[in-house]
Amino acid sequence: MAVLKIYNEITTEEDKQFLKWCMGMDGVCFKDIDEFLSGMDEKDNAVDIRLHCDGGSVSEGWAIYDKLRASGKEISAIAEGKVASMATIIMMAAPKERRKAYKSANICVHNPWVPSYALGDSLTAEDLRKTAEGLQKEQDKMLDLYVERCECNRDEMQSLMNEDKFIDTDRAKALGIISEIIAPASAKKGSNNNNFNNMAKTGNVEVKQNLLDKLLGKLGYSKIEDVALGMDLSTADGGTLTVEREEGEPQVGDVASPDGEHVMPDGSTIVVADGKITEIKPASSGDGGEGGSDEETRITELETEVEELKTEIDELKEELEGAKAKAKTSSDLAILNAVKMAGGEKWLAKNCSTFKVKARTVSGANARKGIEGSSEETPMEREIRERKEGTYNKKK
Repeated sequence: MAVLKIYNEITTEEDKQFLKWCMGMDGVCFKDIDEFLSGMDEKDNAVDIRLHCDGGSVSEGWAIYDKLRASGKEISAIAEGKVASMATIIMMAAPKERRKAYKSANICVHNPWVPSYALGDSLTAEDLRKTAEGLQKEQDKMLDLYVERCECNRDEMQSLMNEDKFIDTDRAKALGIISEIIAPASAKKGSNNNNFNNMAKTGNVEVKQNLLDKLLGKLGYSKIEDVALGMDLSTADGGTLTVEREEGEPQVGDVASPDGEHVMPDGSTIVVADGKITEIKPASSGDGGEGGSDEETRITELETEVEELKTEIDELKEELEGAKAKAKTSSDLAILNAVKMAGGEKWLAKNCSTFKVKARTVSGANARKGIEGSSEETPMEREIRERKEGTYNKKK
């Protein structure tokens, strides 16, 4: 006998991948069941389903149920913890006499419903009517299956679905959901909560509470519109500025963090106060106010900076001749920010070609002077000379 364990969310294959990527969790999709059945020994004609599952996608759950029934295998099922929503539909793949539960297990059947975000911002009376019709068809489909497979009273089962709550194994056995209570109990007792995930696709109606709902609930949001999308931009000093917008350049008024003045790789400064951008200062072309600092001190500082820059140029020359750069430059960070503001990885996938650029070469007046010994005067050296001559005028 092959044992099929369904201990995770019943999801579509797409949602399963999303769940793994975002939360490091797993899910069960139709493809998993198909591969399980295909991989069974040809001589093995029995499948024992072990269930401890909150449910999930309605469309996926029905597909799994049909696949198990169509397999021709002898199906049995055991409720090992809590079995809710679409997990009870999958349990119905086993005939009544081969459906069992541990004593502490809990079971919940309920009517399908639409989460608030799925209704949209505006609906006409006709839209609501179609949604209600779709829900009713899905509800009747579930109820028909329970009545057929449990041999229960239709009104009693509908009443239980209306209650939308967990029941113990004694009640489940009385209704024919299971035929036997396994003792001693070994599964963990399920908590009495109503956190199910449902999805029903009937005509033009999609009824669901999928992985997105679960993530929103854990984050304290009721709908997707409440979640602020953010960009993590790199600052010139290697820090991170988070701006809550999906794409585009940061604007005054955007929600951002942390508070403070953040100098960006392009030289601009973004000021954040009380969680919002209050000012964006363009890159400065000068140092302070007219005559506001001691000329000799400033000249000394500039001369020191020139010497430091020459040293850095020599070091960069060695790096360019040998090993690759070990850290991102301000130019790299600016490019990364531009990509993020353009749309991130999706944008790259659509717009990047296979062209490979050549290795960067040193260029510019400053670089040529440090490397080739050019006699051309750099802007910084010109400022030092003009300050010494007393002819320096700061340009705005």
